[in-house]
Formats: sequence, C-alpha cells, structure tokens
Amino acid sequence: MAIVGVGHAIVDLFVEAEAEFLAALGLEPGTMVLADLEATAEMLDHLSVVQATSGGSAANTMVGIASLGSEATLIGTVAKDAFGERYVADLGAAGVRFATLGDDDAPGQTGHCVVIVTPGGQRTMLTHLGASSGVGGVIDALIAETQAEIVYFEGYVLDSPGAAQALAKLIALGDSSRRIALSLSDRNVVERRRDQIWQILKSGGISILLCNEAEACELTGTSQAADAASLLSAVVAEGAITLGADGALVFAGNQIEYVAALESAVTDTTGAGDLFAAGYLVATEKGRSIYERGLLGCICAAEVVSHFGARPEVNLAEMARLKGL
Repeated sequence: MAIVGVGHAIVDLFVEAEAEFLAALGLEPGTMVLADLEATAEMLDHLSVVQATSGGSAANTMVGIASLGSEATLIGTVAKDAFGERYVADLGAAGVRFATLGDDDAPGQTGHCVVIVTPGGQRTMLTHLGASSGVGGVIDALIAETQAEIVYFEGYVLDSPGAAQALAKLIALGDSSRRIALSLSDRNVVERRRDQIWQILKSGGISILLCNEAEACELTGTSQAADAASLLSAVVAEGAITLGADGALVFAGNQIEYVAALESAVTDTTGAGDLFAAGYLVATEKGRSIYERGLLGCICAAEVVSHFGARPEVNLAEMARLKGL
C-alpha cells in the first residue's frame, strides 16, 4: 500500500551565509518565514545558490520513503514553468509519483524556498508559496483516487486555502483502513495555526503526530518534551517529538520511550525532520514497534544531516537492513 504525502511543491534553493546576515534581516535562525516574490529575489541577488532541488517538507519525506523501498506519492501543485517541469521530473527520478490536477491557471510561479544554511548546519527558510498554495483545492479529488494506508500532511499546508477543510473532511470520513499523519513542520506554523491545530487534534482523527521539541512545547505551552508528549498522547494515538542531536521521544498511549540519535557529523540540518518522518512512517507501515519507528526515523535523519541538501545520498533501505530494520 502506498504512503501518500500532501504538501507544498517547493523548489529548494540552498545558499550559505553567516549568522550575522540573518540577524541583519531580523530572521530567527531555524524557522520558516513566508515571503513574496520580491523578497526572495532580493535575497538571491546577495547570495549565490549552492544547490537547487525539488523539495518541500512532504516531498522530502516521500523521497525518503521511496529510498526505504515503499511506494510514495506526493499530492501538490506546480505552475507550468521551467521550475514546475523540473519538479515533476526530479520527483519521478527519485521514485516518487507526483499527483496533481494540472490546473492551467495555477497561481504565479512554481513555489520556491531560499534555504539559508549558517555555520553549524542550521537552516533558516524564506518561502514563496507561489503555485504550491493551490494544493488545498486538489486534495479531495486526488486522495479519492489513491489506495493509501497512510496519508501524511505536512503542517505547512495549513497556510493554503482549503487545506484544513480538506483535512477535516478526510477525518470525518472515518475510514478505519487509512491512518492520517500530521507534522507540525515549524514553530511559526504552530504560532499562526495553534487553535486550528488543536481543533484538528481534538477531533480524534489524527493517528500519528510528528514534531520537534520547539513545536511541541509551543503547541502545549510546556517547556519540556516529556511533558508535551504526555499532553499530546491524550489526543493522538501515537507520535514522536524529535530532539535534534539528542534523538527523539516516541509515544503511544501511556508509553513514552527515548530513542538515542545516531552519531553523525552535522553539515546541514535541512530535511532532518522530514527524513525522520520517512523512517517513522515506513516502520509504521511495516508494523514495527513504537521504539523501532523512532529508531528508523533517527537512522534516516542522521544520514541527511551528514551532507548538504534535504535528500538522502545513500540507499536508506540498505542502511535500515544493516541496522536490523
């Protein structure tokens, strides 16, 4: 059965800069800020692109899932431009099916994100959604066409018109054969959409919640990941809170377990949460224990932070096999 991701189809443009550059722009390190086309163009006038890839949070997760040997599909929208054509081709080359209605009237240009990587591997993102913001209008039709055991929503899509309503409609269907997973994506998303996220979680339709410590604490109003996990386990069946270099907490019911991170030289943290999600979801699909789900997530995250970019550079299925997963 396929794992289907729903997310913003974004071309990632990686640049390098010093921390002082972010401070001068008033950007908080490690966050994502929505921007207009003029703002991203001005940024690129001052910085050179080191790498360009077809990304977006859910897309990165789907690429990881494909590398782990599972069937992956991404639901998203792109414009009919050079970036859009490249996007679809890149995903196909990575083994991911791209599902879209192909709207000729997709707004603006294909979405893109300037990923600013500072010394130490921290990434800060300036995102112009462009055509990707149209994903909310295609979710219903495309999910109806898929046979998926797990449907995974990146939190970023809550910024797209109609996306939250489509998610609520999917939850209301109450399909017991299909699990719905949600990531929180970014602390700024939680700040913008806190009430909406709680409404979704309290509906009882989210089976899996994935987030990092900052997002979890922001949502729950706590200061410790363990406290956040206790509160979140009351509204979702299972999930994980990633702790960066310290690993992750996984929870299911009253069970909370710590999973240690794998040692890795950190070059760029872009995609760490996305690839953790890939490992977690594939282990879930395979019926692994809650601990093993977190472990496979940590294995995938360790690989992606060891190099530049948000895509794995080795076969993750082979890595998993060597670790007994």
